Amino acid sequence: MNCINLFNPFRSKPEWYEDRLTWGFLVALKYDPFLQNFLREMVESQLLLEHREYSNIWEPVPVWEPAYISTQVSEIDSDPATNPIVHLVSVLLTDVRIQEEVKVKWSSRTARYDGVIKYPNGLTLIVENKPSHGNIRKEQLSPSRDSFLGDIDDVKLHKSAVCLEWSEILEGVLKYANSNVATFGSSEIAQDFLSLVEELHPNLTPYRTFELCGDRPEALNRRVICLLDAIKEKASESNLECRGGRGSDVPYLFRGESKIAQRVMMSVKEGKLQVTLAPADTVTQADAFFCNVDREAFLSLESRNWKVKRNLRFHFKGVPLDWLKTKWDTCKYFDRFFDSSLKRAKKLRSVSEYGRKNRDESLDLAKRWEEEGLILSEGRESIENQFKNTKRPFLDFAPGFTVTRQWDLAEVIELERQGKLVEHIIDELAIPLATWGEEL
Repeated sequence: MNCINLFNPFRSKPEWYEDRLTWGFLVALKYDPFLQNFLREMVESQLLLEHREYSNIWEPVPVWEPAYISTQVSEIDSDPATNPIVHLVSVLLTDVRIQEEVKVKWSSRTARYDGVIKYPNGLTLIVENKPSHGNIRKEQLSPSRDSFLGDIDDVKLHKSAVCLEWSEILEGVLKYANSNVATFGSSEIAQDFLSLVEELHPNLTPYRTFELCGDRPEALNRRVICLLDAIKEKASESNLECRGGRGSDVPYLFRGESKIAQRVMMSVKEGKLQVTLAPADTVTQADAFFCNVDREAFLSLESRNWKVKRNLRFHFKGVPLDWLKTKWDTCKYFDRFFDSSLKRAKKLRSVSEYGRKNRDESLDLAKRWEEEGLILSEGRESIENQFKNTKRPFLDFAPGFTVTRQWDLAEVIELERQGKLVEHIIDELAIPLATWGEEL
């Protein structure tokens, strides 16, 4: 069975060995023509940049024609009729691009190639993977005469090796995995490969620090996911799960259904790292929040660098439908629902200002809230529209909050350099969580 097969995993050497990394990358290539084209275009762009005389040596490859990919082979097959090799290029994958030209020629050595990628137009890549540029033996980049089964006189051997940085490749894979072009299966395979690299070769990723990510959205998003994973490992709270982070989803740690703030959300926006909690996001959470919160401590969060916003929203069967804007300040908003919570605790739910309301109760509540200035007219209209042309018998109203902490990326980068970022964020998260009796 071909080793480039998801069902025939590479097991002959330890996981951290470079051959496992090569295998993972070639498997990802095999199952996705877009990634095959991505690699080919990276190679071709460098060839054209360095040697413009090769600009017309091969024809473009249609994206639907797959390449033939193999690993750990000692032969390069070429059939002039069905599988010709027109142009042979030696490709080095490493952590730091080699600046000096590496000459390539036919060699008498006994070769075993990390990878051979044969495109339908005759372009063939022989791949040498060296995760550390200090371990490169330049003679390994020259193909063996004895390993080539065709007539070498019919082949144009590129005179120098093409060097590609793993960080460039991984950034392209990451961007593709998060795009709308990738199918679910392709995205999953690409994400799994990225996870393999993060676990076994973290020094290769372009997002191992925020400084290396620069302002590239895909790299920053991946770095946030890595940071959440690190917080998960360090935090004392058990059963944390890292979720989201694909497409438009904001990455977050899921703390469990029973928590007052179920998610620790994290993102990078406008040059700032942002962490957000959303306590009292559902009716059940709101009951627990107002029964446990320390009013003075919660309302003083802004003096401790946490920004507090009102988050009045309504749901139907757990699905959020809309957020209701309010002009009330945080203190007035808090006290309104804090008092209401005390009524709920005494089982006087009929006079409670939040919770599950049937159609008539919802409309009456919307009208009263607008008259009192709690919500705007557009909020009342939004509530009314939920019952027009629908069979919804009720809505669930939750008087929640969002609490957000931001750091300039310059400060984040400095904390990373000191090795203190993870512990710093955990300590900061403890501040709002403690106000309603939870910890991370």
